[in-house]
Amino acid sequence: MIFVGAAGIFWASSGVAVQDFFAHSEKSAMELTNVRMCTAGALLIAIAARRRNFWRSLGLLNRHGRLWLDVVVYGVIGVMFMQFTYFQAISIGGAAATTVITYACPAMVVLWESAYHRKFPKRGEVLAVVLAMSGVFLLVTGGNPTKMLVPIGCVVWSLLSGAAFAFSAIFPKHLFAKKIDPYFLTGVGMFIGGLTTFALIDDWSWAPFAAADVFFDVTWIIVFGTVAAFLSFNAGLRFLTPEEASITATTEPAASVVISRIIFGTAFGVVESVGIVLVMLAIVAPSIIKSVPKSAQQSRL
Repeated sequence: MIFVGAAGIFWASSGVAVQDFFAHSEKSAMELTNVRMCTAGALLIAIAARRRNFWRSLGLLNRHGRLWLDVVVYGVIGVMFMQFTYFQAISIGGAAATTVITYACPAMVVLWESAYHRKFPKRGEVLAVVLAMSGVFLLVTGGNPTKMLVPIGCVVWSLLSGAAFAFSAIFPKHLFAKKIDPYFLTGVGMFIGGLTTFALIDDWSWAPFAAADVFFDVTWIIVFGTVAAFLSFNAGLRFLTPEEASITATTEPAASVVISRIIFGTAFGVVESVGIVLVMLAIVAPSIIKSVPKSAQQSRL
């Protein structure tokens, strides 16, 4: 739980570092995505290459070449698009609001799985969808549907980031079933996704990212917000059930709100704060209800 909780805090802190980066740099979200993914992907590959499963995964992909296409799809649509939309949302509306809205993604997963398998979602999953939608509504509008407290651009990009996050959680399941190492997929997918961003950048240069006023932000985003976060999260998953991991994942939106408050003075009203709490409850609702014995649930009916 410490490992997964720490990963959430690392990710949250990277969002705050991204907000500070945009306050001191004219570089675009795509350019920051390029630097983060190429550098962090290379570091993760170097670390993962020490594992025997890394080379087994590489051999499996070489024997079944079509699987490389799936890795590319995961790296571009899942990882790259998720990072770009997240950065773009932060550049418009700040780290705290972006992180909370993005965490509506568990509700997106529930809706997708229900539609794909043509079955009605379970009670906990329905509750998660309702809580997530209600929480985002309160955060964005303050309870008044006629006004927007968060810029519409931030809302749209955050939801797109959440959708990409949901995709990256669902799509690689068949690769894991074929014994592809998660460390391999994370590092290689991130590096491939980073390489594709070169085609989307007109004037490419990494020199501005080494400027004194943003160097600390960029280093933190790469080292702690990416490499340390992913390694810590994967390490924690070795000891936790998916339900336990989902509960500790609430540290990211919570930490983002707290850190943003401390560094940028970002404050939310009572109604918006209730919305943030509802989104965090949406993350843990399916796990909590699943952990309640059926006999206890029936006795309450």
